[in-house]
Amino acid sequence: MVKMEGLTGSSHVVTLERVRHDPAHGITVAPVCYHGRTVGTVKRHRSRPGRTAKISISLDRRDLAVLRGRARRLFEGNLSAVIAEGVRRVREEEGREALLGWLGDVATASPAQREAIRAEWRGNPARRRRGRVA
Repeated sequence: MVKMEGLTGSSHVVTLERVRHDPAHGITVAPVCYHGRTVGTVKRHRSRPGRTAKISISLDRRDLAVLRGRARRLFEGNLSAVIAEGVRRVREEEGREALLGWLGDVATASPAQREAIRAEWRGNPARRRRGRVA
């Protein structure tokens, strides 16, 4: 039961006994003495479903155009999916940096060593030159 007093400037007290909550739309609806839902609706702040959070960011217009193009091309226009893809890449980079920090000096390699490792990953192990056999 909700008591509403003096809404229209009058001193009459209106008692609303049938206040209902509409979870599908996140609103509370109270019956009123006229047709319409504007005044009788109390909107509630809805929390976002799942693990998401809403943020506001500022971007260069050209960067935003690139993100929107990628969203249309790969994610049916879902800009949040493009940003999530970028965040996954940042997480991977942070993980690599953490691994290098954990490994310390062992993680340093000369350019020749790095190229030999890359060749091995590609499936072309670097071959050692053999000296001439007499």
